[in-house]
Amino acid sequence: MRKHASQREDFLPVDDLTPIPLTRAEVRGWVRWAFWGLRVYIAIMLVLVAVGFVHGL
Repeated sequence: MRKHASQREDFLPVDDLTPIPLTRAEVRGWVRWAFWGLRVYIAIMLVLVAVGFVHGL
């Protein structure tokens, strides 16, 4: 039977935890191109929705 988290040996109360500073990962290579592709795709879709909305009025 599993123990409750507060009964385990590796349990640390929230008060004892110290925050670790987070750093942003560097985006490189094909991931950068994928994100730019998504941005372009979203921009094109917004334009198409706007055109469709204007023609539907």
